[in-house]
Amino acid sequence: MADQPVRGDSNGPQRPRTYDEIIKDSWTTEEEQTRAQADSLLGHMAALLFQRGDTKHVQALLLVRGASIEYDPQDQTNDLWLEFDPGNKPIFTEDAQTMLRRVFEQVSGRLGYGVSWLGFRETLPRIGPDWRERLQEMMSAERPTNQARRTMPEKPQWVLDGLAFTNSGEKRVYQALKHLQEKELSAEDTISIFPLPNGRVLGHTWEPDLLVTYRGRAGVLEIDGPNHRARRAMDHSRDHLLRDAGVAYVDRIPVEVIDNRDELLASLKRFLRRLRECP
Repeated sequence: MADQPVRGDSNGPQRPRTYDEIIKDSWTTEEEQTRAQADSLLGHMAALLFQRGDTKHVQALLLVRGASIEYDPQDQTNDLWLEFDPGNKPIFTEDAQTMLRRVFEQVSGRLGYGVSWLGFRETLPRIGPDWRERLQEMMSAERPTNQARRTMPEKPQWVLDGLAFTNSGEKRVYQALKHLQEKELSAEDTISIFPLPNGRVLGHTWEPDLLVTYRGRAGVLEIDGPNHRARRAMDHSRDHLLRDAGVAYVDRIPVEVIDNRDELLASLKRFLRRLRECP
């Protein structure tokens, strides 16, 4: 399956599968193949721009919330659609879209996925039949205390302590941090935890998975999927932007660690130690 991080010698360390391995795997469904192709196109575009030193457009691609390949029955083509939050619409100007389409054509032609056009659009909110009540709650500020735009206005599925999460993994990491906060750190030397804090750095709006403050320093924690390797160039650029904006330390928690409580706590303790030691 597309989300399995397996491959490798049983005597050596496992490595994430490449996009080619995911797409060509006979066990991968057509939906998973299409999703992997869309993410591969996005990742290769960003990595190519990064190699060229074009960090401006790399940063724009870092703001993409979703990438999907859709069939256009009118033109009989497969199109790649990149979605971004409405607040980031001014970044995707006509000039930026033209530039990114040129890069897309180069990448798509070489990868050979049969995707011929690139489109841009705002994310469509996920709503349910209770959308009227949900919007009234949001307008009245009767909602989870973090902003969590990705989960609104649909009623969030994962909520704890009045805070919303986009998936169970984020909630587990929060619970582990809360354990350290309440059980292992003293009241005079503790942490604060901010899940999904919408924030603004120079020229960009981002939503880290978790923001943690400790001993007068702020750190960011992101949860990585198993097939994250192709996006490392984008992450490296974003990490620099966050540090330039005052974030002392940025770290990532592999999704494989989340279900192992001991490994997760060890990873979080290492994160706090490195945050504490930051100059």
